Amino acid sequence: MRTFDNATISVRQFTILIILGVIGDSILILPTILAAISKQDAWLSMLLAICLGFVVAGIFASIANKLRRRRLFNLIRLNLGVWFGSLFIFLFLFEFYMCSLTLLSEMSQFMTTQLMPETPINAIIVVFILVIIIAYRYGVEAFARMGELLFPVFMLLFLVLFVLLLPQVEFSNLKPIAAEGMGVIFKGAIMAFVTAFTEMIVLLMLVSNVVGSTTLTKPILIGYAIGGAILFVIVILCVLVLGPNLMETKYYPTFVLAQKITIGHFLERLEAVMAFLWFITVFYKTLLLFFSLTSGLAELFQLKESHMLTIPIGMLLLVGTVVGTPNITEYNAILESYYAWFDISFCVMIPAVLLIMFYICDLRDKRKKVPRNDTKLGPE
Repeated sequence: MRTFDNATISVRQFTILIILGVIGDSILILPTILAAISKQDAWLSMLLAICLGFVVAGIFASIANKLRRRRLFNLIRLNLGVWFGSLFIFLFLFEFYMCSLTLLSEMSQFMTTQLMPETPINAIIVVFILVIIIAYRYGVEAFARMGELLFPVFMLLFLVLFVLLLPQVEFSNLKPIAAEGMGVIFKGAIMAFVTAFTEMIVLLMLVSNVVGSTTLTKPILIGYAIGGAILFVIVILCVLVLGPNLMETKYYPTFVLAQKITIGHFLERLEAVMAFLWFITVFYKTLLLFFSLTSGLAELFQLKESHMLTIPIGMLLLVGTVVGTPNITEYNAILESYYAWFDISFCVMIPAVLLIMFYICDLRDKRKKVPRNDTKLGPE
């Protein structure tokens, strides 16, 4: 697969893509998930989730350094063989496909419930998939540079939102702290952990495009730290401004935050700002998943280029989104019942097993290179 073999991105662009991917859809849906579990302790759950996020970031960084700028699926086949390696590759591709479905479902539900209620949901999904396909066809260099341009805009709008909400902060909403014990806090942390941090396994698909030979541990940890910090600010703002009850009853509490802004009856109802923030992050997370899925399939079948796959994969995503999550109620039921275990299995356990296998293969190769000395020494 040669489509992106010569495409390169800088370490800074790689870090920005990680930040945008970590924030992703979590900026809009995470406060509701945490409030339903942890109530006013949602911010504590988010802090614990960030700590867990660094653990999985360490696993991903270790695998990224093992790759040494080689493509992930090529190294899997090289170390594990064609058949066993292809099984691992298929599991990764299945994860990328399912995560893409969740993002498309969330985006279409948000648009039809908040911004464009009379627009058919299929039309919204089709338009969004077409934009993703166009961005993919321009190549990884193009969308990485665009992310570098949009990231300052995102940070500026985020800071404006933060500053304008400060007058409405009520610290009494944080009390009582840990009233229901650490059990619910930990349960909420698990949901925040899988929603925000585990799905960034897609960063491993970009390693071969990053220029330089330095280790990627630092940019990966920085990306996770900045993305986690932004999500923590969003969650604690929702708790302080809206309170746990309103957070739990609203599907998109972060969107409601922007509606709460009012400065002298002149500057108010800035929900369009919040919507633009979410469009940037969810677009990039979906694009990274689509990039990983399409280029990964091309590698699996040893294709010379992957553009021919974009339309068929787009159609599979459209059908899967419409059939798999027909409405927001059913989507939330799937999210609560299966989502955490699915992501932990595919995005944490499988990469951990893969990392162990890489270490075993390295030890095997080192032993083969060391010459054995079987000469028996006689008495002097």
